[in-house]
Amino acid sequence: MKILVLNPFAGDMRELERCRSVARPDTEIYCENIAAFYPLNYVTYMYYRHRCAEAVVERVMAAQEQGFDGVFISCCYDPGLMESREIVDIPVTAAFEAGVHYVNAIAQRYSVIATEPKTVHCYRELAQLYGTSAKLASVRHINLSARESYPESTPPDEVRSRVLEAARKCVEEDGAEAILIGCTVQSCPVTLAGAGSSASAPVIDPVLIGVKATEFLVDLRRAGLPIISRYGTWQKPPADELARLRRFREKAEPDFREAGVPHEGPPRKPASASPADMDN
Repeated sequence: MKILVLNPFAGDMRELERCRSVARPDTEIYCENIAAFYPLNYVTYMYYRHRCAEAVVERVMAAQEQGFDGVFISCCYDPGLMESREIVDIPVTAAFEAGVHYVNAIAQRYSVIATEPKTVHCYRELAQLYGTSAKLASVRHINLSARESYPESTPPDEVRSRVLEAARKCVEEDGAEAILIGCTVQSCPVTLAGAGSSASAPVIDPVLIGVKATEFLVDLRRAGLPIISRYGTWQKPPADELARLRRFREKAEPDFREAGVPHEGPPRKPASASPADMDN
């Protein structure tokens, strides 16, 4: 089994060690990022998420052509997940979807630890989209952006301390029975330190769950079982139109600064001033 772990932004790949720690012995793990197409090391903002999603879909399509059995998108914003599933036949998973379904299954109430106030809305919206919001106890943040969570900006011990303190509050104050870390960068120091619980409530690294979810779906596909419904939501687009769009994409990006500028016509003559205006 060959799985591509795709980091949907630039920056250091920190997933390989964690992924191999839970993958089956016969699973080959390949880690890549999309630095050639998206230069930033985080996707916090809505526009950033949009920009990286297209590159993710293109890489997922290429992965299928290269013989990968599945792709795991290692980011809790899940950029490009829905679009990729619409296009390819191999299993595609993403960090938040895999993680939130897992905590939803093992607990009656779960909480999510976000990076900063900006990202809280995303996890609430995704929980609603994935059908797990009924059990969502809370979304707390640690006031530390993903961009600032790399070791060169913030010591791993500081990241881990903030995550575990937020997890403690989720359990003691919000009634959570399981905690999902909402950032694959911030989950790394927690997992590598072996700090996977808070007051006996499990603190879940979505990267680990995403890898296992991908393996599971690959097994289902090999067994001849459906891994996605093509009726309705994930109906594939017409192949000829998809090919046309991809060819069109290869052209230079449009410059909208000149496109669609209305013709203003000849300059208008200024209205003659009235005596009253002249008095003013």
